[in-house]
Amino acid sequence: MSKWTRRGLLTAGAVTGVAALIGAGPPQRRAEPLDIVTGEDGFSAPATAAAGAVTFRVRTTSTRTGIVGIARLRPGVGEAAFRRHLRDVFEKEDPNDVIRASGELMADAELLGGAMAVRGSRSSFTAALRPGRYLVLEYKDFEGPYIGRDPLPGQEHVRPLLVHAGDDTGAGRSSPLAAAAATATVTAVDTARGPRFVLEGRIRRDRPVRCVNAMRGQVDELAVYPLTNDAVTEADIQRYFRAPRSTPAPFDLAAQLGTPPLSPGRSAVIQMPLAPGRYALTSWVTSMKDAQHLSAHGQVLIVTVP
Repeated sequence: MSKWTRRGLLTAGAVTGVAALIGAGPPQRRAEPLDIVTGEDGFSAPATAAAGAVTFRVRTTSTRTGIVGIARLRPGVGEAAFRRHLRDVFEKEDPNDVIRASGELMADAELLGGAMAVRGSRSSFTAALRPGRYLVLEYKDFEGPYIGRDPLPGQEHVRPLLVHAGDDTGAGRSSPLAAAAATATVTAVDTARGPRFVLEGRIRRDRPVRCVNAMRGQVDELAVYPLTNDAVTEADIQRYFRAPRSTPAPFDLAAQLGTPPLSPGRSAVIQMPLAPGRYALTSWVTSMKDAQHLSAHGQVLIVTVP
């Protein structure tokens, strides 16, 4: 996940978050989560869902897949343009080209987060979806031969998702889902010292985490890594993000969990298969100001999961 090396996306969005959809109105019957399975040989995703707070379970069968997200194209934007600009975000090398591609992608779509999964376990996410047409996609397909499957342009794992007005029986219907049980909220914010993560509450194993992007004009993600070396500090991780191609990683890149990018003002709820221990909260998204990773600017937070 890495150039924006993994990413540097996009948009301003409505501030309708998952929390606003959950706990409002009378209790509703809990709907079954919708399953997404991604792998080198195929990609299975739901074709329809009912509007509201929709929960998706994500499983990957390969280390070359496992970063699944949802996007909604803006009116008049074609899927081909979205795919092309998303590839450019990862493939461009010149900082000005990266920023330009990110801006084009910002104009293309609103990103609604998702889940990062590792083989052998399952992650889930809950997103607030209004009626309309969305895309479910595998981000690693756009990240090049050293990270993802490296499919030809137009052959990436991308599937349409039609979200319709809810009813009393529809799968994926709005209900009191994961956000009600979240024990922590991680918010991406701008500060005088640069981008930072602010943690409210405590991240616990087997409990959901609410992720909020409160940055202005900047998409952001939450990439979570277990730390097996107790000596690793936040400063060590920041130094790594300044030169990830020439510096040994302070964590196992293949063990990445979290959520892919959220547009400004957007939130999602994620459930990660965490074990007790220390974890690094990071972001590979690049800054719209200088194309450096946001974690290179200090958006790093080490937490301990009991």
